[in-house]
Amino acid sequence: MKQQPVPAAICMVAPAFEEEMKKPLLAILIVSASYLSGISGMDTALAEVTRHEINSQNVVVNVSDEAWQPEGFVNGLTIPAVYLAASEEIKIDGRADEAGWKAAEEIKVRLNYGSTKTAFVKAAYTDKEVFIRVRWADDDENRQYHPWLWSSEEKTYLEGTQVDDALLLSFEAGCDWSPSFFAGHVFDFDGWHWLAARSDPVGQALDLYGNVQDRPVKNGAFSAHPARNTPETWNLKFIENNEPDLHANWDNLDRVYLLQPTNEQIYYQSLVDGREKQPFLQHQPAPTVTPFPWTESKPFTQHSPVKLHAGAGEVNARGLWENGYWTVEFRRDRETPARTLNDVVFNRLTQFSLYIFDQTENIEEASESQRLFLKFLPPGE
Repeated sequence: MKQQPVPAAICMVAPAFEEEMKKPLLAILIVSASYLSGISGMDTALAEVTRHEINSQNVVVNVSDEAWQPEGFVNGLTIPAVYLAASEEIKIDGRADEAGWKAAEEIKVRLNYGSTKTAFVKAAYTDKEVFIRVRWADDDENRQYHPWLWSSEEKTYLEGTQVDDALLLSFEAGCDWSPSFFAGHVFDFDGWHWLAARSDPVGQALDLYGNVQDRPVKNGAFSAHPARNTPETWNLKFIENNEPDLHANWDNLDRVYLLQPTNEQIYYQSLVDGREKQPFLQHQPAPTVTPFPWTESKPFTQHSPVKLHAGAGEVNARGLWENGYWTVEFRRDRETPARTLNDVVFNRLTQFSLYIFDQTENIEEASESQRLFLKFLPPGE
């Protein structure tokens, strides 16, 4: 039985709100233009804005067809997706030299925290597919993941410390969403995880579902991390999901802004999609042949990628390292057959963020982008 999507409105209350929502609302205001000028962070533009004050630290604001945003909220950087006719196919090979890519605008995205400080992003789509290309500078091509290495001292093969370069895209999906795993918010995400050694050889990115919690969850595979943000921050969720305008800008979509105290500690997990838990790696035993003393010992693969299928294998991806740059291309159907809660549906502007891993597999050490808006341009633009 397929899991059905949960309406966004049901998901808007995060666990931090659970106790407060049991109490009467302190104020529910349907505000007009004249009243907006008296509320902190609201301008005097004509608007219908609904503000729910649960308490002084927890506020929910519904906005419809209006450019209003809360004071202090950092808006997203727009990544325009150019429309391609069906004949203008993009080959997923990491080269990004097709006419379709040349028609797309490249957007410079600044990154924080990790060693990579800048990425360059393009996007395109057809009636049925979406394509995203990410390019970034990297002095070294790292395509090995803990390979078997010969130890001349111990006369045996040992596990090497090398890890492959990687790229993770986090999309708005499920309930609340945040561009940062470390913002201190509770949310879900749809993840596309490309790994230079562990997924690229079979032409895929791992299609993940994941979430961030404010406490350990029983039977979960969560890792604990300190949050990075201030005690209170605004977050954004688009809720216009019933036949929205594919080409609408963010200010023409129904959305909710949520203000709540953030958590000092977060618990993160990401798992390969699908009810059937598919392994994406196959372990290879250490070689049994001793290398000749006068030859240089080469590394041997310890973890071979396995081609995923069904919900876990819906994202095609290839990366190419050339002249000091990685270029990674992604392709996925705009709407997946399963349409589960954590599968983003590309039928309107969509929030996402990206993480680049340079010789690390620790999410805390990855370079992190700001909030990005994937906007689908009308044909001809």
